[in-house]
Amino acid sequence: MRHALLAAAAWLLSLAVTAAIAFVLAIALVGPHSDLLPRALQLPVGILLWLAVLVVPAWAAARVYRASRARKGR
Repeated sequence: MRHALLAAAAWLLSLAVTAAIAFVLAIALVGPHSDLLPRALQLPVGILLWLAVLVVPAWAAARVYRASRARKGR
């Protein structure tokens, strides 16, 4: 149970950080009034930012879960 709680806390913390960073980057790079990226690159960059928000927290939670399970076996 403790492992799942640690993984959930890691997921929540990394989701908050990743979402905040992705939001700022999305507004700056692919926002409706930004001209930093060419129009052709705005959609792929937006998709990559959404993927980061989905993948990074899951990856962090999995790492914490595996690490906490490995420490139990010591």
